[in-house]
Amino acid sequence: MLYLKCTAKLLLILSCLFTGCSTQKKEDGEPPTIQIPVTSFYTGNPNITTSPLGGICMMGGRTENDNAMRWFLNRAQGGDVLVMRASGSDGYNDYFYSELGVNINSVETLVFNALTEDASIIDKINQAEAIWFAGGDQGNYVAYWKDNAIEDALQSAIDRNVVIGGTSAGMAILGDYVWTGDAIVTDFLDVPYLHNTLTDTHFSERNRMDRLQDFIGQTGAKGIAADEYTAICVDETGLARVFGTDGEGDNAFFITPELQIETVTGSANGNNSFNLANW
Repeated sequence: MLYLKCTAKLLLILSCLFTGCSTQKKEDGEPPTIQIPVTSFYTGNPNITTSPLGGICMMGGRTENDNAMRWFLNRAQGGDVLVMRASGSDGYNDYFYSELGVNINSVETLVFNALTEDASIIDKINQAEAIWFAGGDQGNYVAYWKDNAIEDALQSAIDRNVVIGGTSAGMAILGDYVWTGDAIVTDFLDVPYLHNTLTDTHFSERNRMDRLQDFIGQTGAKGIAADEYTAICVDETGLARVFGTDGEGDNAFFITPELQIETVTGSANGNNSFNLANW
């Protein structure tokens, strides 16, 4: 019990040193509530610089597809991977760093509990060769990262050719149009080959075709959607390979503004594909 208490205090101290803490005064006799904007979990070596290959990895939720994740990590060229999320913990650290057999230098997970534009956070984004957005609530991602220095740093990372990706809510923020859970917003991230698109996840499992078609009707955008356990990996030429479990019907959907639907079934090796460059 003493070890657990000390560990918790150490994590709190490190988090405060990393991003700064604020306190809210409570009634007399009650201790103040400490708010930590960001908690960091780090695995690996000090930062290095490599030349990433760029690309996008979009996953429809639930368990990650290992081969798609290997594709994502390999495009970091042995560099540093940054995981950004607004809930959860360090579940990606060991998975990315040591369980997939891909050589990378480090994995750092930042868990955002509030909006912050701390310079140390910006530095982490600027030093990454790969950025992964975990699942959660895309409304929080928009609230914490849009129209501020975080968005500017993320866009700069995309522009310098980092590989970027996300699952569930993390995929939902990659298109030009983002459904926050309350409204459709624009002018967040500008990702190559995702111009004038709206992305959707958990697609067949939650019967979201009608919803996505309604969003397309409202915006005039194209739609890209993925079933659970399904990944869409887009390389620098715009070729979108679809990964899934063979024989399980893990599908990706590409829908035009005229509501023409192209369905691509995922495979273990991502052999089936769709060309976003001439879509």
